[in-house]
Amino acid sequence: MFEFLFILTAVYLAYVAYEAYQAVERAEKGEPIFKPRPPAVASTAAATAPAVPVRVQPAKPAAAGGKKPAAPRPEPVAKATPAASATLADELRNPATGELSPVPTNYRFAKKWIKDALVSEKLLDRVYKPSELDDATALKVKEAIEKLRAIKKYQA
Repeated sequence: MFEFLFILTAVYLAYVAYEAYQAVERAEKGEPIFKPRPPAVASTAAATAPAVPVRVQPAKPAAAGGKKPAAPRPEPVAKATPAASATLADELRNPATGELSPVPTNYRFAKKWIKDALVSEKLLDRVYKPSELDDATALKVKEAIEKLRAIKKYQA
């Protein structure tokens, strides 16, 4: 078995050396090292597929008594809250030191300064220990981290 793996490795290394040698030759001649791929052609099957029919519901008959049915009213559009319209940061910046840190996906892996920032911004009441995290607390912490991402002071 060892001999087979040795031979397989030797063949692979010879192939890599050959390709590297060919790439250097192409580069010296001014040719592109990698051959460009031809542009992808959209499949004709997708272009000729029949469209999905859309059902149109018939109008409801007029109610008895000659009254016309009321036209549907457009629903009012809710205005976006400032927190919802703010961009969320992918990285958090420590305002005191300028350290950049990715937004933690889990509270247990958050850096100490992020945990302290959650408390100082009053998004959490205290810093939790890993043993204190249950489902409800984890949800509360995740929402607090999302709110911290929206605060300009901590955006990178």
